[in-house]
Amino acid sequence: MPKRAADVAIAMSQRDRHLALNELALEEDAKRLRSQFDEAMTAHRDELLKYLHRRTRDAELAADLTQETLSRMMVYRDNSKIESYELLMYRVAHNLVLEHQRAGFRRHASDHVSLSVVGPLRADETPVDEIVDARMSLELLKRALIGLPPKRRLAFVLSRFEGMTYPEVAARMGISVKMVEKHISKALLAFRAAVGEPDE
Repeated sequence: MPKRAADVAIAMSQRDRHLALNELALEEDAKRLRSQFDEAMTAHRDELLKYLHRRTRDAELAADLTQETLSRMMVYRDNSKIESYELLMYRVAHNLVLEHQRAGFRRHASDHVSLSVVGPLRADETPVDEIVDARMSLELLKRALIGLPPKRRLAFVLSRFEGMTYPEVAARMGISVKMVEKHISKALLAFRAAVGEPDE
C-alpha cells in the first residue's frame, strides 16, 4: 500500500475510533441522565401523591393525577437542561389540578337556574363594579404568582396554599427557614405591587 494511502487509512481509522468514543460517551451521559431522572421520580412519587391528595381531597383522583404527572414528566427524561426535576414535577402537578378544576367548572357552566327560582336580588348585594374590581385584582395576583421565580413561587404555594409551616417548607425545598421567610416576603411585595398597593 502506498505511504499516502496508508496515512489516509490510519487517519480514517483514528477518526472512526474518535467518533466511536464520542458516541460511547454520549450514550453513557444519556444513561446517567435517565438514571438520575428515574431516581428523582421514584424518590418524590410518594410526596407527590400526598401533595395531590391534599389538593384534591380525593384519593383516587390524586392517584390518577400522580400517574398523569409522571407520564408527562417522561417528555423531560432526556433533557439535560432541567435544573430541578422536583420543581418541574410540582409545576406539572399543579397545572394538572388547575386543568381538572377548569374541566369541572366547564361541566357545571351549563347548569342554568332561572331567576324566578332564585327570587329577587337583594339591594345589599355586592355592587357589580366591586365584583369586577375584585376579579381584576385576582387576575393581577395570578399573573404576579406565575411571574415569580420558581423557588419563590414554590415556597409561597407550599406555605399559603398547602398550609405548610416555614420549617416544613424549608425541609421540603432544602433551604433555610430564613430563606423561606425571604421568599414569602418578596412574594408578598410583588403581589402588593401587582395590585397597586403601597409598600408598608
